[in-house]
Amino acid sequence: MGFLQTSEFWYFFIPLIIGIIIYYKGKSIRDEKNHLLHMFKANQKLYKSIIKNLKVFVIDFNAYDAIAFPEKNLTYRNWLEMMTEECNVTLSDELYLKLKNKKHSKPTIQSMTDSLTTQQNALLLIQIDVKLITKKAQEGRV
Repeated sequence: MGFLQTSEFWYFFIPLIIGIIIYYKGKSIRDEKNHLLHMFKANQKLYKSIIKNLKVFVIDFNAYDAIAFPEKNLTYRNWLEMMTEECNVTLSDELYLKLKNKKHSKPTIQSMTDSLTTQQNALLLIQIDVKLITKKAQEGRV
């Protein structure tokens, strides 16, 4: 046990422990960033699916100028344009690459993940709305 009292041991041991701590802390951040990137791609895919389904609905039922939201006087054409524009701004491939290539702190990654979770929940509700509208139109109830 005399080696514990040597300075050589401590010069080796302390950096080793610090290195292990840094490695695992960095691993945690990498895992969270990977989760963030997966959520980004999942939201992007969901958004594009909604836009595709909405576009199919609008074309199949010639609903371009029909009112989608009477309280806002918003047509399906406007809704489709807004959804497409919003997807291109908030979930673009360029934004994904910036997010992927830039280093972020753990709180920033957590904040972005929370935002994507909120966005995903809203998109899932919109997806249900588009499916219901399409089903009603197919049944002639719209």
